[in-house]
Amino acid sequence: MMLDLPVWAFAPLSPIPLLAALFWSAPLMALVSELISAAGGKPFPARAARQLSRLGLWAHGAVWMLVAAAGLVFYPVLEQSEFVRAHRLFLILTALIPFLSTIVLLIYDLTWKKARDRRGLHIFLGCLGNLGLKYGYWSLVVAALVFFRDIPLTSPAFLPPIRSAWWPLVSLWPVMSLSVAAGMGLFYLMLRRNKDDWGRDYYRFAVPFLGKWQIFSGLGAIGVMLWLFFSLRGVVNLFLPLIFHASVGAAACLGISMLLSLCLCMSAHPMRLKGCMLAICVFLFLHCGLMLAAVIEALNRYAPGWDVPTFMPWLLRLIY
Repeated sequence: MMLDLPVWAFAPLSPIPLLAALFWSAPLMALVSELISAAGGKPFPARAARQLSRLGLWAHGAVWMLVAAAGLVFYPVLEQSEFVRAHRLFLILTALIPFLSTIVLLIYDLTWKKARDRRGLHIFLGCLGNLGLKYGYWSLVVAALVFFRDIPLTSPAFLPPIRSAWWPLVSLWPVMSLSVAAGMGLFYLMLRRNKDDWGRDYYRFAVPFLGKWQIFSGLGAIGVMLWLFFSLRGVVNLFLPLIFHASVGAAACLGISMLLSLCLCMSAHPMRLKGCMLAICVFLFLHCGLMLAAVIEALNRYAPGWDVPTFMPWLLRLIY
């Protein structure tokens, strides 16, 4: 897979994992927040759910526009792929069901004013929309297994062994995306402060609420990264400079964003720390870019025929 990309071409790639995290996790966070509100009878989690729902909807719109553009560009290549022709129906469902989920989540977002009177139905819509999104992700996981391992779905050996690095690899995205979505949710609160003016008490609740989401899911992501490291140790050389520095840099950026979220949680007036929220957004942007670079560099080293340049050689020359 030979590509000749300039270093600056990776600048627009970092927002793609950010959008994907919001696409996948913001609706789930909205649903869980609404459930917390329904269980405790408190209004603030429901208001946070409403804002997360709208943020996720914006991400859904952006993601589907990118998917449509990519489909138009790569359609001739995909039509010639034997893998696509052999699994056409499965791949269509992998895209169609999340798209239908977006429509359900659109209805979920537009019916917040009626949610108080029909809470059960509203929660059902949230569950339905999120189930479709989860199907989309795990269908992609299955498609990747079929593509890379070439083992039939009906074979007992289709699933990798329990000690395989595949399991931490596919488990990393769900927890990492929650942390990224929560951090971007903090930034969204800052942007919407004047338009969604629900009072100081609400923001004193919402900022630590999202900060805790970001911290605990970030801890989960770092735990899965360590699981992945120990699974791959002895199988591949993770200390190659391009892979190692990108991975450590990604983990460090995530860790710094978590420390900044902790500062927000401990502050009596968190909305005054707008610079902290902006910094969280920046470090999560860097985290996504470095994680993407680490994955691409690992594929460059260990996937036959894969050769996609990243910014890591330039960055290492700049540092050293």
